Amino acid sequence: MPKSEPEAKPQRRRYAKRLAPADRRAQLLDAALEIIIESGFGDVSIAAVAERGGVTRPVVYDSFASRDDLLHELIERESARMREAVDRSMFGIESSVPQGDRADALSAALARFLAEVRAVPDSWRLIYFPIDGVPPTLRDRIEKSRDDLSAPLNHALGAWLSGKRGAEDVDIDVLVRVFETIIHTATQLVLDDPVRFDSDRIIAMLNEMLLRAP
Repeated sequence: MPKSEPEAKPQRRRYAKRLAPADRRAQLLDAALEIIIESGFGDVSIAAVAERGGVTRPVVYDSFASRDDLLHELIERESARMREAVDRSMFGIESSVPQGDRADALSAALARFLAEVRAVPDSWRLIYFPIDGVPPTLRDRIEKSRDDLSAPLNHALGAWLSGKRGAEDVDIDVLVRVFETIIHTATQLVLDDPVRFDSDRIIAMLNEMLLRAP
C-alpha cells in the first residue's frame, strides 16, 4: 500500500513585530512618505499604508484616526525636521566677526544646508517641491512650512551685510527672495542629480558670484 503524503502543515499567519506606540507611528509615517514620494498623495490610504508597513488596517487605526490625521502628522513631522535642519545650518552666522569671517560663515552654512538636504531628501521633496494630489487641507500648512524657512535666512543675510559698504541701500526683502530662489535651485539640483551637482560645485559658484562680491 503506497505511503500517503504527509499532511501539509497550515501556514501560520504572520504578525507584525510589536513596537512601542511612538515607534509604530513613526514606522507608519515613513510608509506613507514612501508612497507619496513614489506616486503622490492620491495613492495614500489606510490600506496602502498598512500594506507598506506590513501591518493590518486596525493597527494603523490604532495610531491614526483617519487618513487625514496621518497626513497632517506627517506634514508636521517633516516640517519640524526641516526647521531643525535650517537651524543647524545657520547656527553661528550672526556671531561671526569680523566681516570676512561672516562671508565664510555664510558659505559654510550653505554647505551644511545642502548636506542636510542630502541626509533626508524625501523630507525636502515633500515640503519644498510640488507633489501631485496635495489635499486642499494640507496646502496652507505646506506653504507655511516653506515660509518658515525665510526667517533664518533673513537673519543670516542681515548679519552678512552688517558693516558692509552700501549695506544701508540694500533691500533685504528682495535679497532674501533672490537667495531663496538660488537655494531652491541648488536644492533641486542636489535632489535630482547629486553626483553631477555635488555641494562643492554649488558652493564654489555661490562664492564666486555672491559671497565674495565687494
